[in-house]
Amino acid sequence: MMARNEKQKPGFLLVCVIFLVLFCVALFLNGCASTGSATLEKGPFSGMVNAPEVDVTTKIPGRVVKLLVREGDSVAQGQLVAEIDSTDLRAKEKAALAAVEAAGAAMQKAKAGMEAAEAAAAKARAALGAVSESADAALARAQAGLEKAREDASLAGQTYKRIEVLYQNGAATAQQLDEARNKLAAANAALEAARADLAAAKAQKDQVNVYRAELATAMAARAAAEADLNSARAAYQRAKAELQEVRANLLETQLRAPMAGTVTSRNVEQGEMVSTGMPLLTITARDRNWVDVKVPETMLGKISLKKEVTVTSAAFPGKKFKGKVTAINKKADFATYRATNERGDKDIMAFNVKVSLNNPSLWPGMMVEVNFE
Repeated sequence: MMARNEKQKPGFLLVCVIFLVLFCVALFLNGCASTGSATLEKGPFSGMVNAPEVDVTTKIPGRVVKLLVREGDSVAQGQLVAEIDSTDLRAKEKAALAAVEAAGAAMQKAKAGMEAAEAAAAKARAALGAVSESADAALARAQAGLEKAREDASLAGQTYKRIEVLYQNGAATAQQLDEARNKLAAANAALEAARADLAAAKAQKDQVNVYRAELATAMAARAAAEADLNSARAAYQRAKAELQEVRANLLETQLRAPMAGTVTSRNVEQGEMVSTGMPLLTITARDRNWVDVKVPETMLGKISLKKEVTVTSAAFPGKKFKGKVTAINKKADFATYRATNERGDKDIMAFNVKVSLNNPSLWPGMMVEVNFE
């Protein structure tokens, strides 16, 4: 029995050793996972430095006649950095200016024609107004006078015939007959005068019609002059617009820095032909840089806007930079790690946190680490 137990003892020990090794490995893996989770949750967090950058592009195609900056140069906003050949545009500016002057002269001529037409229309209107009412009244008076003269002449004729019969019968004297004859002659003369007055009134009425025709002609001439003036004004405005467009394009031949910063790329050389939209230079505002880092949700309670943080970079060993939290994304980006059945943890989501650096020492593209503690 004793010999049998001694033979089984080495196998038992081997099983114990294997169990102990597995237990230690499990403890080690659990410790690593806990350490990883703690590191993941506490940081520091890595991110790449970014900075605003813009391309200086050209709206006007042509040859670069001046290139005033090089890579690494600092530029101020609005500083002249390049110039495109403007020879053709200068010629177009002269032609457009001449067109504006010609259109302006044509407009002034049309304006003078409009003023003359308005004066003629006003004169015809005044002449018509002066005679229109009087002509109507005169015609009415002449017609009434003619009717009365006809009645008087008829009555005088009847009286003369009656007196003549009485004279022949000895019932009237020669003097009475002469008086009746004279009244008849006067009535006939008045009738002829009334007819002449009516003819004159009708002639005056005809003159009114002439004035009306003259006014209609003057108004038509005014309308034509107004149309000419409007056309001339439109041509003048078009010429001015074309001139403004040419001058605006001339301004575009002088390329200026859209913001202050550092020239980080120069893509053309002086004398090179460029096309519309081609980037000549790239300007980066290195003093307005920032870094985006992914922070697990378990850290968000310790982070607030305007919180000052510490930033380090492998490019500056032992040096610490200051940063400030300027934005926290309200939407999660991804799960930092996923749960396992053994651990039973839940996913921890990561949120983007923007940290403003505003330090030109940290160049765009550098990797830095942000510590929120």
